[in-house]
Amino acid sequence: MGRKIVLFGFWMLGYTLGFFAWIVRTPVITWIMTLGISSDVAGAMITGFASSIMMLVGVLLWSFLSRA
Repeated sequence: MGRKIVLFGFWMLGYTLGFFAWIVRTPVITWIMTLGISSDVAGAMITGFASSIMMLVGVLLWSFLSRA
């Protein structure tokens, strides 16, 4: 696969996941705050989780799609 297509795919995956995380952030932050965690830490947890999933899915897709 070409480098531009892979970079575009990573960008689209990151954008989509970030957009979805932004939409669901308020109820998720509210739920996490019931566990006694501050809203800043809850927001960081959401961001970290979304980023880690994006990278995992991106690398897995790249590895499967680039097999010869």
